[in-house]
Amino acid sequence: HYVKEVRLNQTLEIPCFEDTTSENLSNYPLKWLVGENGREEELVTKEPSCPAVYWNGSVFYRQRVHLGLNNALKIFSTKITDDGRVFSCHVLYHWGRVQKSSTTVRVFGK
Repeated sequence: HYVKEVRLNQTLEIPCFEDTTSENLSNYPLKWLVGENGREEELVTKEPSCPAVYWNGSVFYRQRVHLGLNNALKIFSTKITDDGRVFSCHVLYHWGRVQKSSTTVRVFGK
C-alpha cells in the first residue's frame, strides 16, 4: 500500500505497481478501482490486445481519468474530493491469481 501526495488542481499519475515487475502488464487483464468508506467503484478495465473501457458511472471521475503508459492511472485536475480515496490496480495473472496494489491519495492546497 502506497501514499501519493499531490497539489490541488494538478495531474496525478499512479503506477499500477510502484516496484514494476519484469512481466509485461499488457499481457494480462487489469482494472482500476476507487474506494472510500468500504465501497469500491470500477474506473477502467483493460483486456489484452483491446482498448481500455472506461466506466462512466462515477460522477467524480467522469472525463477525469485516463489509462497512461504502463497502465498507470492518470487523474486530471485533482480535487479536494480525491483526498483520502484509495485507488487500486488489480491484475489477473494465469490460473486466476490476482495481484493488487493500492494507493491512498492526499491532496494539498497551493
